Amino acid sequence: MKAVRYDFADADFPASLVDVDEPALPTGEWARVAVGVGGICGSDLHLFGPVVAGSPTLRGIADFPFELGHEIAGTVIEAGEDCPFAVGTRVAVDPIIPCLPRGIDPPCAHCARGWASSCLRFDSHVMTGGRSLGYTRGLGAGWAEQVLGHRSMLHPIPDSVPETAAVLHEPISIAIHGLAHRPPDEGAPILIVGGGIIGLTALLAVRTYFPDNPVTVLARHPHQAEAAHTCGATSVVRGSGAAAFEELAVLAGGRSVGDGDDRMLMGGFPYVIEAAGGPGAVTDALRAADHRGTVLTLGAAGVGTVDLTPIWYKQLAMVGSVDHGSNPSSVMGRGPRGLDHSIDAALAVLAQRAFPPEVLVTHEFPLEGYREAVRAGLDKTTSRAMKVVLRPDR
Repeated sequence: MKAVRYDFADADFPASLVDVDEPALPTGEWARVAVGVGGICGSDLHLFGPVVAGSPTLRGIADFPFELGHEIAGTVIEAGEDCPFAVGTRVAVDPIIPCLPRGIDPPCAHCARGWASSCLRFDSHVMTGGRSLGYTRGLGAGWAEQVLGHRSMLHPIPDSVPETAAVLHEPISIAIHGLAHRPPDEGAPILIVGGGIIGLTALLAVRTYFPDNPVTVLARHPHQAEAAHTCGATSVVRGSGAAAFEELAVLAGGRSVGDGDDRMLMGGFPYVIEAAGGPGAVTDALRAADHRGTVLTLGAAGVGTVDLTPIWYKQLAMVGSVDHGSNPSSVMGRGPRGLDHSIDAALAVLAQRAFPPEVLVTHEFPLEGYREAVRAGLDKTTSRAMKVVLRPDR
């Protein structure tokens, strides 16, 4: 089968389209999925930028070279004898591989508590290296024709969710999982820093679960601002620096203080979602928060220079979140599994069809067009890209 592998085999581009053997099902609890849509995530794009970004502390968890793509929707084409998903079932694939799929028994302390996204054995290399699909070898991935998934990793896609839109389950689930960690107070104003796909899917999650909370989006590009309005933002602010912070101050009912573009809000937003991942976005989020407010980081920021002054000066709570998992029913509503898994909740958001999918899924490429797809994702000014996807089935 064909797969895009991050291998640095080509001096001009770090990934290659290669032929690999179809992986065998590790146990009867696994299924083979024909990939219908594989999304290109911001964390994927970090691997292709002019300066490869990342988090050095995670290098020991990764595997190299690896098959790319962790945003995955497809159809079951083979199921093991102990896998409950019938051939033909459309599924969203949870990419993380904690203790249960690896067959680690007894599970680590966190997996035993239901905290799969906090698994202590992601670096075990049991069964596979890499913490999740998209960073592994021998299991397929989202930028491939096939991928394998353990029964615990598969989530049925409602019939009302269009195939292309189904890949949005992953970023929406990221937002829902984060919101469940530290929910905003009812009616509290929320600021989302970043108008890309993580910011806009966070907006969709907030509008679904916290409809009484006004939401402002701080967006860099005009097409992001337009999409934020379409997806239900209460207010949208363009740009950054002094002018943006003056506008944010008016919306928050506070004041912008400081010199030049180094501005901070006095009386800012009680709940801020950082959704861009760059050091500047983290700094903006901290500076825009109200005293004793919460800053939820969803952008997967790595190493960079950040102004930490607001954390101690404003006595902020900074909350990190990653991946997906079951959330307390008291927070996000009881789901079909007793504890509402964030991917099931995300698919329910998509099933409501509260926005036109083409607003967010803006570009589709065949698997062979992976280079053009990555370039479209990187150059958002020219391409006006939001979510770029690969369609291995075409």
